[in-house]
Amino acid sequence: MTEFSHTRVLQQEELTEVLGARDDIFISEYETQAGEFTLNEGPFDHYQRSIDVKTCSGGFEVTESFRYTIASPFWRGLLHFPIKKALKKRSYSGKSFWWAPPNRFDAVTSRTVSFLCVAAVVTGFLGALIGQTATFATEEFGADDRAQGILLASIRIGTLITVLVSALADRHGRKRLLIFSLWGGCALSLLSAFAPNLLALGVTQSMARGFATSISILIGIMAAESSPKGSRAYIAGLLTLTAGLGAGIPVWFLFLADLHIRGWRLLFFASLFFFPVVMWIRSNLQESERYQRHKKLSENTNETQKQHLIMSRVVFLAAVAFLLFIFVSPASQFRNEFLRDERNFSAAKITLFLVTAHTPQIIGVAIAAKLSDRKGRKPVAVIAVGLGSFFTVCAYSFSGFGMWAVAVLSGIISAGAGPSLGVYGAEMFGTGRRGQINGFLSLIAVLGSAVGLLLCGDLSERLGSFGETFTILAICPFLVVLIIIFFFPESANQELEDLNPENKAVT
Repeated sequence: MTEFSHTRVLQQEELTEVLGARDDIFISEYETQAGEFTLNEGPFDHYQRSIDVKTCSGGFEVTESFRYTIASPFWRGLLHFPIKKALKKRSYSGKSFWWAPPNRFDAVTSRTVSFLCVAAVVTGFLGALIGQTATFATEEFGADDRAQGILLASIRIGTLITVLVSALADRHGRKRLLIFSLWGGCALSLLSAFAPNLLALGVTQSMARGFATSISILIGIMAAESSPKGSRAYIAGLLTLTAGLGAGIPVWFLFLADLHIRGWRLLFFASLFFFPVVMWIRSNLQESERYQRHKKLSENTNETQKQHLIMSRVVFLAAVAFLLFIFVSPASQFRNEFLRDERNFSAAKITLFLVTAHTPQIIGVAIAAKLSDRKGRKPVAVIAVGLGSFFTVCAYSFSGFGMWAVAVLSGIISAGAGPSLGVYGAEMFGTGRRGQINGFLSLIAVLGSAVGLLLCGDLSERLGSFGETFTILAICPFLVVLIIIFFFPESANQELEDLNPENKAVT
């Protein structure tokens, strides 16, 4: 529990404001007795504020004392100083603090988002492992670029696991399938550390990747179902950032691959350390309230609740997923190969480059998350995909300082696609179909990813240049921009139930 007091001298008008129950975009209080306040709604498990007033020559000497526990396990240390400053300063005129969500969070939402962000760290780590280590694994096994492309493409077949798990989540609950996926992904990645050949590595990582994608989908669904209507993109941004934190772990320790030709295996072995984390999430995360209401309604009515599906949404989202991942996946997965072969980078220098290029993405995610909730998803998505792809091509075409500079710029702008586009999968479909359709969309995305990886691996061999290869592949994100502009609906600041037709009961 945190306790602190601060004293200041106020005039009568300011004193009147402080003596009243606080009710703003950050916290809502109610008065229990004169000068004593407790929590009505806000991101705390426990909260008390007391006021002591003394007269002085300059007005009134006011001491505010706070006692509270932040309802965000694991992240309390990170939130300590921002929340302490917010409690001191207060928020007037309905304005939010720059770091705070657009809507006020209650304790349940804060706890749920906190656990989902921890799960996002795990899935970010699992998803990044093979991309960061593939070039070193293929070196140990004596393979070339084309074989690496086939490896990276073939592991996408694990999305069949994603489709099954996501569909089951509509019947058996989001939490149960999320925990199952976390266990499966960690176990299979640990097993990958002992792969005797490229085929075995591909098989274990195919299944691990399927579970990792399931985790991403389920945390996105649970986050959307737990979020206030004006903060879904904000929460998607938090999940993007924490997944990026997890994806950064293999990057930070990539230097281990330089220690020995088999050093890359140590990164997979690190999956062992996530097992206690999964146990902690399992013990504390609550099931989605929206899902629980949906399940209860289905059980109590003796009818099958069938949600109306707008097929045009499925088609447009599937087209965007397929086209975008033709470009995005190879741009991510072949970066290390590009840096090693065309720029002669060592593993340590690759780590430095990736940290330099990826860390500023925090800026892009933070800005895009706020703007997506306030100004709308579409304009942010168009800029993120359009300009981000352009600068990505430049990063593969330039060398020296120019490559580093445009890579940073590309990372910042492209990062905005996470919070702006990432929420559509949960927003466009009802509770009874959310997992099923998102599993299907992940399958389409993986097909696009596989096509992109195969094309990139083959074109890079033929053309001898990743820059020329990505110039050709850039037609795909250009088409995505057109689809977003002309066919995507705007979903900001609308309840999920308003975005989707009411359930139709089918006996």
